[in-house]
Amino acid sequence: MRMRRLILFLALLAFIPPLQLAGQSAPRLRGVVLTPEKSPVPGVNVFIVETLEGALTDSVGRFSIALSGGGLPATLLARRVGFRQFQRVVTATDTTGGVAITLTRGATSLAPITVQAGAITAGNERGATLTSLEVVTTPGTAADINRAIQLLPGVQPVDDGTALFVRGGDYTETKVFINEAVLLNPAQLLTPSGTFVGTVDPFQLDGIFFSSGGFGARYGNALSGVVGLRTRGAATRHAATLGGGLAAWSADGALRASEHLTLRVAGNRNDLSPFLRLNSNPRGFAPPPRGRDLSASATYTYGLAGEVKVYAVDQTNVIGIPIDDPGFRATFDSDVASNLLVATWKDVRGAFAPLVSVSRSRLDRREGFGAFNLNAGQDLRTLFGQLSWERSPGTTLRLGAEVEHLVSDMRGSVPVGDDRRPGARTTVWRIDRPGTRTGAFVEGDLQPLPTLRIVPGLRADRSTLTGRTTLDPRVNAAWQPGGALSLTAAWGIYHQVPDPLFYSDSLGRSGLPSMRAEQRVLGVQWGEPSTTLIRVEAYEKHYRDLSLLSRDNLVATDGVGRSRGMDLFFKGRIPGLDIETRTTLNLLQARRTAPETGTTTRAAFDVPRSYSFIAEKLLPRGWRSALTWRTSSGRPYTPVASAAFDTTSDIWVPRFGVPNSGRFPDLKRLDLSASWYRPLRPGVQSVLYLSLSNVFDRDNTQGWKYSDDYRTRTPVRSIFNRSVYFGASLIWQ
Repeated sequence: MRMRRLILFLALLAFIPPLQLAGQSAPRLRGVVLTPEKSPVPGVNVFIVETLEGALTDSVGRFSIALSGGGLPATLLARRVGFRQFQRVVTATDTTGGVAITLTRGATSLAPITVQAGAITAGNERGATLTSLEVVTTPGTAADINRAIQLLPGVQPVDDGTALFVRGGDYTETKVFINEAVLLNPAQLLTPSGTFVGTVDPFQLDGIFFSSGGFGARYGNALSGVVGLRTRGAATRHAATLGGGLAAWSADGALRASEHLTLRVAGNRNDLSPFLRLNSNPRGFAPPPRGRDLSASATYTYGLAGEVKVYAVDQTNVIGIPIDDPGFRATFDSDVASNLLVATWKDVRGAFAPLVSVSRSRLDRREGFGAFNLNAGQDLRTLFGQLSWERSPGTTLRLGAEVEHLVSDMRGSVPVGDDRRPGARTTVWRIDRPGTRTGAFVEGDLQPLPTLRIVPGLRADRSTLTGRTTLDPRVNAAWQPGGALSLTAAWGIYHQVPDPLFYSDSLGRSGLPSMRAEQRVLGVQWGEPSTTLIRVEAYEKHYRDLSLLSRDNLVATDGVGRSRGMDLFFKGRIPGLDIETRTTLNLLQARRTAPETGTTTRAAFDVPRSYSFIAEKLLPRGWRSALTWRTSSGRPYTPVASAAFDTTSDIWVPRFGVPNSGRFPDLKRLDLSASWYRPLRPGVQSVLYLSLSNVFDRDNTQGWKYSDDYRTRTPVRSIFNRSVYFGASLIWQ
């Protein structure tokens, strides 16, 4: 009864303003945008950075912004193509006197066509499809970047985890970059059924880029998708945040040490023990997922566009999950530690824009379950450089190169056959081999007509592990025939070096070639991200030279695959209700070589249909409410056809059916959230938030638990049963 009342309360809270707030209007910030000659500037994007509330100036340069989120002082930003960006801090007095903004003209250039096949507009600017604020406020994402990206077009929800399965590709085929450096562990707290959370705090980011395919020659060693993360840079003033919730505590601060130097530090500690106790999670983690991370950065700015940034992060996490394996019960233990140090420099000198990134990252993993054991350490050092040359308005040339040196010290044991009990027969393996990959690329960004943009490119890569050089031609084009309509297309060849584990003589072999994919993308888009956006893309991918890991942990080579599908995306406002919505529909067919049989069948991550709907409403006095509804086809699995008793090992040995011929039931889930933003005094604000996940407590089967003789099976439900989460934050700025 209590749970039903809570569900009803959240559902009402989501879309009905509290009665006592009815009739009260939010304060407004009004102003005008002019040139130095006092001429009005129409079509200027003016918005509050902290809440992303804003407006476009009208024909006489005037704007009006409803400050429903409260919280002054705040940062006001004004942008328009052909003018230099304007930024200033506004206070409560500006709501009465108004704001006068003067925009100075910048370098003359063609208005850029930002539409790109496979790419999603993202970043902390008004109108972006995915921002840090949306990551945190979207129900069901648990403030996790990867979970928020899973709700974008092109990503299939394969399991409980945060791994990104993009357009029929394995999650290992999507690379995550932070300040141009590769993240060795884009997701942490690994479990046998998937990854639990991502590794990057969304509030430490200033930009999020996601491409589900057709990305340019800048990105190498990735077959399916790319995520680019940019950490926050210079601050306009001192700021600090202290947060606490049912499963985590966090703190961060920004110190503007001088006009040119900003120092930032952030840390959090997460422990799911209280969350699991309150919500009676059936998995029985031992120990429950817990971890901590600490990050720091220093940003030095100079001139008009010069910036030097150093960012460092150190993370640890552990988890233990009991697993009922036929014949024995054991705990899967995982202990992961990682760190990253990256320094970047960028500037604009006339027509040239250099960018350099130097990084070093370390990943240590220890995992064990029965006879399986893994002890792996990886050390990655990367140097990346790029030079952009704006040869003329509408014509830009980019040249770049990178060097990655990966030292892998990996050892462990894997069971031989189906006996995974402690003491069972195993294959012991080890690889202690460095690998160096060098790459270079050239890319043009051409706008021969105001309505046409073409981005051709070519990259070359060579790896010491493969001993071969690959050449990848790529091209991306966008055409705006009129109004808000855009047509896009992309084609390209992509290569990726297999995991260093696959070069072990015990499990795989040396000299494996780079895996190859060919992508074709066609799309149509209407509208703008800041208002209403409709986007449809069709794609086809062909794979060859795939290196695949079998059920017995042996490497199969020369795999092939194909995926084809369509993504539909809509973003807009429900008329009359002032509700922002996002809708995504993904249709997919994915087939790959089954490493156990060598035949082509369903891919393990073939999810034919996935759908998500997100609705968000801003209410008076800082209230914000949202819901997320998602449903998808169940992922494939290989059924057990029969079993025979092995008297030698004293276990039942299963005989498996056709690979991936079974399919789990459809996944369905409704999540709700509500938050309240309240200024406590000038410069101090508070945020209270509450969420209810999996409102209808759907089982959402993720696996099967078999009896010892495999004659009966029971479903293993999702780790996300119906659960409540709450917390609060204090913000000083």
